[in-house]
Amino acid sequence: MRRMSSDERRGPTPVYTHDMFRRAAVLLILALAIACTARPEPEGPRIDSAEDFFHSLDEAGVDVVETARTPSRTDPPGGRVVSLGGEQVEVYNLESEAAQRSALEEILESSEPPQNLWGQARLIVIYDGRDGPTIALLSGLLGDSRTLSGPVPDEPFPPAVVLAIAWAADQAEQDPESIVVESFEAAQWPDACLGLSAAGEACAAVVTPGWRITLDVAGRRVDLRTDELGSQVRPED
Repeated sequence: MRRMSSDERRGPTPVYTHDMFRRAAVLLILALAIACTARPEPEGPRIDSAEDFFHSLDEAGVDVVETARTPSRTDPPGGRVVSLGGEQVEVYNLESEAAQRSALEEILESSEPPQNLWGQARLIVIYDGRDGPTIALLSGLLGDSRTLSGPVPDEPFPPAVVLAIAWAADQAEQDPESIVVESFEAAQWPDACLGLSAAGEACAAVVTPGWRITLDVAGRRVDLRTDELGSQVRPED
């Protein structure tokens, strides 16, 4: 059997015309333009101020408690310390976005920046702790922390999982710390009632992103459905 030469294996040499080069150049430019186009920000609640922030926490069912504690920083002024599930969080509302950017830069360049820092529009939020669920909740609302580095000791659940734990603990009159998260996964529910409407309940027929969560509550399996942020929690049985 005769072996094919290398030229035969490669086949005939392709002929490139001027039009082919022009089309290839256009495709290359389009590919570069697509690659350089910024991806759209994920949809979520618009948070521009402390008022928006507290409103979003309230909508998500998070219990916010004002404290009498003094913020760790005097600049920016007017900070408030609130408790989210026992964790102390500092909230600063600036007069303008320019003032917020300037304050953020000063905090980041300070000798001891906080462990977790979020900034958005006129808002600055500081959490000098390492509690995973608290970091996940704040990051779910405000994006990634500007200063967090290294692994978080506690598993950072999505905010909806944290709120599902709180809901289950309240229903079963159990300590939230005793509840074990067996699993959680993102889901798309067929309507605004998460596919679990009560008798006679009117539900908007819109696909609702959320989570399917399985918990172990005092040795009993509990399957829950939530919306994206956990403001709505419904048991499957």
